[in-house]
Amino acid sequence: MHQVMGNLKLGGMAIRYSQFVPQLYNWCLSLGFTRDRMMPSRAFCSDESQGYPVILMAQHFGTFPFDHGQVGGKVATDRHGPHAHHGEDLVIVQASHVGYDAASKRFGVYPRPRTAHGGFGANCGKMSAVLHWYEQEYAHAARDVRLQTLDGEKFVVIDNALLDPGRTEGLFLQLDRLIDPKRPDPIQVLSTAKVFAAHAALQARIPPDSWPNAGAPIGAHLCADFFTFRHSPVVGPEGHDLLEEAIAPAMPTLVTSANPSLDAARYHTQIEFDRTYRSIQREAAYRGKNVLFISGLNVDVATNNDLLFPLTKFVPWAAYLQRQNGTTQLLEQDELTATLTRQSTENPDKISFDTAIATMATAEAVDLPAA
Repeated sequence: MHQVMGNLKLGGMAIRYSQFVPQLYNWCLSLGFTRDRMMPSRAFCSDESQGYPVILMAQHFGTFPFDHGQVGGKVATDRHGPHAHHGEDLVIVQASHVGYDAASKRFGVYPRPRTAHGGFGANCGKMSAVLHWYEQEYAHAARDVRLQTLDGEKFVVIDNALLDPGRTEGLFLQLDRLIDPKRPDPIQVLSTAKVFAAHAALQARIPPDSWPNAGAPIGAHLCADFFTFRHSPVVGPEGHDLLEEAIAPAMPTLVTSANPSLDAARYHTQIEFDRTYRSIQREAAYRGKNVLFISGLNVDVATNNDLLFPLTKFVPWAAYLQRQNGTTQLLEQDELTATLTRQSTENPDKISFDTAIATMATAEAVDLPAA
């Protein structure tokens, strides 16, 4: 798992957003960033559950954050130039997100009280929609590859549809890891499937008592290294699906995970940091300015307390600091988390929305000229 997913840890790393944002603001001050020159930006999904982090960023930084985000938490790197034009000390927070139901301990869901049914829905919905096709393909394959024992010998029974190499898309088995290479031809040809002698490596991976005499689906024993996917990302009015394209290489690992939605968001956060970090290094508009890019995972925690907003937590992953003088620093998860938690959660500069809105409501009116 770590070879694909990296080492983004959750345990002991999550910070409540009400603490994370003032800690981030105070860290920026400690770096020499000044309040009246700072322009924060967020790269979050468009889900309403991401509104609370945006509100907190506006409250603590004193300005509404620039929008770097696309659906699923992808960074719109073509907005670097406009962002740079709005300030001198530039802060970007990127986060993919995943819901978490504290009562059932389920990842990938969050309440949608304004819908007709008012129940839990997928969160992130876009990430779940991308995963759906792959999860369905995996479910079919886990059912249509069967294990069987006959006269003490172990066999694998594979549906003919999975043996068709002419398919343009679908789940494709790594047959050289499932079938005994010394006996590659079918032992028996059935009406809709073929029976093969099982590979020794496959036998070694599956406990002997999981090989039923009468035959049974391979199920969860169909591990990530036994198959690949072939699928063309959907093309819509905004072009091909960039989120699907981004996480497709990890799909075998994701669909076999105990928490596919969590690991998809975690994986996407990691690859988005790597991609955006390199784009910032190349961006001419950021040269001569201070830039802090921080990436992590937003976990939208649903509780039983009827809170107006989710109890969102931020799990830091990595940060990149680019100084005005050209020096740079890269912080990995442990160092970044320690750096943030050393900062105060108190921010005397934070604004009061009630006061600001009341002041604006009573300000002298400005008449617009006739067009």
